[in-house]
Amino acid sequence: MVWQVTLMPLALACACVVAAGDTVPHVFGGAITRNAFAGWLSVWRHQYEDGLWNAGVQDPSESLLPRDLRGVTPMVVESSGGVAGGIVTEGMGYGIMIEGLLASKGEDVRALRYGLSLIKSWAAMVNGGVSKGKIVQPFAGGMNESDSSTKVGTWPYGISAVGWSHDKTLPAGVPAWKFPISEKNIVANQGSATDGDQDALLGMVYTAEALDFPSDFVDMVMRSVITFASADLGFPDLYRVLPGGEKAFVPKLGSMWGGLLPEGGTYKTQKQAWCYSPGYFAPAHYRTFRDFARRHWHQKFADYLPPHLDGRPSTLDELLEALDSAVTTGYNILYYSSCSSGSVSNWVGVKTPCDDDETLNCEGVPWTHTPYVGEERGECAQSGTRFGSFGA
Repeated sequence: MVWQVTLMPLALACACVVAAGDTVPHVFGGAITRNAFAGWLSVWRHQYEDGLWNAGVQDPSESLLPRDLRGVTPMVVESSGGVAGGIVTEGMGYGIMIEGLLASKGEDVRALRYGLSLIKSWAAMVNGGVSKGKIVQPFAGGMNESDSSTKVGTWPYGISAVGWSHDKTLPAGVPAWKFPISEKNIVANQGSATDGDQDALLGMVYTAEALDFPSDFVDMVMRSVITFASADLGFPDLYRVLPGGEKAFVPKLGSMWGGLLPEGGTYKTQKQAWCYSPGYFAPAHYRTFRDFARRHWHQKFADYLPPHLDGRPSTLDELLEALDSAVTTGYNILYYSSCSSGSVSNWVGVKTPCDDDETLNCEGVPWTHTPYVGEERGECAQSGTRFGSFGA
């Protein structure tokens, strides 16, 4: 096999190198841009609704919350139109990210309150709720069976929730992608969505900064970083080994499908195998999560890390490696997903099977056949958009 390995220089994502004394290239919005953003923000905030009842989820016990979330009115983001209508993690993620960034700047006095209200709802959504029937808690990004969200070896692969805390706070992680959940729609709504998860988590990191990193809030965010890496990136065991020995983690499309999940076996993908969306690629997010974990790590957090399938404990270094790898891998896939015009397909393939479906890591280069799915030049697509025809 001929390996196609183009390790793109990370400088592509950074500012240009300039000589000492030169002005660093920059773009700043003027008054018109700031006023336009303020107008948009006002419209956006009209999508917020008070009350977790809108999501079919019970209010969490105040005593189980980080102190900064206690007494806060929970709010949700109401989305409209298409498959993403209702309360979806993509909309919640936008809200938490925007309010967290604004809160960290300290220029919008309402941002911190809005952000905490949305994060409180996110925490309740991780635990889960159902309007009728019974649901396993924490439901998170798992299915309605015991240990599905909290044990790495129970389908789907990885953990989407850490169900306990050294601070005795409620579970933390990534929730199902759509609410409310009922007996009729639970299968359609279950499973996390990487795009919403990573935006929400970015907002949580910046909210922690706005609060000056209180220990119980940091604990919640750290557990969320770990579960994002596991459920949505495949940490610690779902990767490929490049010819140089580096691990290549590929962001999945959620806890249940996409990326390097195999077509069959114990951890088979729920939807089409070997599918990836370049539009989900968020390198600045992954670097932020990496830096947050490195700077705020305490030894006790190691207890939250999911073990390898062979029982070996995973480590902080492996977590940081997975987050770094997702950046490098994503840039390589993006390179092979791009047309000469610069436009990028919404869906591409990353087919790199191991010798059998029970093996989750092996030698291989995920972008060998990108943008196609495998050497057979297959295609993949979801959400009503065609392969190669919708820009990411």
